[in-house]
Amino acid sequence: ALSLTLKENISIKIKTNELNQIKNNEQVGFIGTLPRIIVSGSASGNKSTASLEFATDDFPSIEDAQSESKSKTGNVGISYNLFNGLGSIYTYQKLKKQSGLKSAELSIQIEQVLLKTAKEYFDIAFLQENYKILNEILDISKERYYRVKVQNEFGNASNLDLLSAEIDLNKDSVNLMNAEFELQVAKSQLNQTLNRDIASDFLVEDKVDINRNLNYSNLKQETQKNNKNILLGQYKLEISKKDEKINSASILPRIDVTAQYGYNQTESNTSIILDQTTLGLTGFINFSWDIFDGLSKNKINQNTKIQIESNKLELYAIKQEIEKEFDASYKQYENNINLINIELRNQITSEKFFERAKEQYYQGQLSRNEFREAQIDLSISKNRLNQTLYNAKIAELNLYRLSGKIIEKSNM
Repeated sequence: ALSLTLKENISIKIKTNELNQIKNNEQVGFIGTLPRIIVSGSASGNKSTASLEFATDDFPSIEDAQSESKSKTGNVGISYNLFNGLGSIYTYQKLKKQSGLKSAELSIQIEQVLLKTAKEYFDIAFLQENYKILNEILDISKERYYRVKVQNEFGNASNLDLLSAEIDLNKDSVNLMNAEFELQVAKSQLNQTLNRDIASDFLVEDKVDINRNLNYSNLKQETQKNNKNILLGQYKLEISKKDEKINSASILPRIDVTAQYGYNQTESNTSIILDQTTLGLTGFINFSWDIFDGLSKNKINQNTKIQIESNKLELYAIKQEIEKEFDASYKQYENNINLINIELRNQITSEKFFERAKEQYYQGQLSRNEFREAQIDLSISKNRLNQTLYNAKIAELNLYRLSGKIIEKSNM
């Protein structure tokens, strides 16, 4: 189920696509660190009536002359930023950190969905076992009803005994129907998580393999190092530090180099120059330095420093919260491990007690209420053992989530 979740869950697919988008932005060309090459060309023509009057008497005026002109241009240009205060380098480093941040967000999403899958799976396992238990209880109630019915026919049981047996039989039938409905709803929920047909029917394995030897110190160290929420906070802090460097670089001058190799031809029958053609290389070096900008960069730098401080505080708070959650989860894990043995012994005792109560009831040594109570106690003890087993496994998986190992465990 966990493996299917990693492959098919829609939420995980969406987050994976978002991560791929961020990785596409990591290319150096995306932030302008590579040169730009531009090819351009144009052609134009004009035919009209022109009247010309010159500034000197050396040339006679022209009235209503038929004018024709043509123009053709073609250029190949290259531009490159030589220096921008290392802003491009810091921007590239920031994009790498943003990719790491998105990856951490994806891992958090995956971990949450995996734990959700596990809970839904063990809900089904519990309801599946509960359905079996209620089936067994119903069989016992049927046996009791038919026995009391025969005894009633021979005068060895009262009508009240028969009605009581019938009431319990109806209750158990209703309980079984409700359990079947809850089981189908739970299966539909897991099918949705696994991105399968909602109506798909299946059985889950009822045996649980629990690791009872998780080491507190080792897991805590791995949590401090690999927890995705902590990594997310660290990435946010590092990104804000990159923003500070980018802002600091913006106060330095910028130098751009541009070169262009082009062809240009102009023809005109009303111009002093009838035909002009040029072919050659043109180069530019552009230097710009924003010396004063109304202190806006200074304000931006101040806000960036404030953001760095806020991210440090946020990271500290995240570490405290994760430590608290880890300690609580490990205690829950230990508690459930200890409860398993107790609940197992309790179930064995309940089974023995019920068998004895059943024997005494049919011998007339036990009241119908006492028999019913023993029957209910048996079902409760079985359900409690199952719930303890599943709670222990979920607590184990939650510890894997906190320590950043649940994805690894799901791929095994």
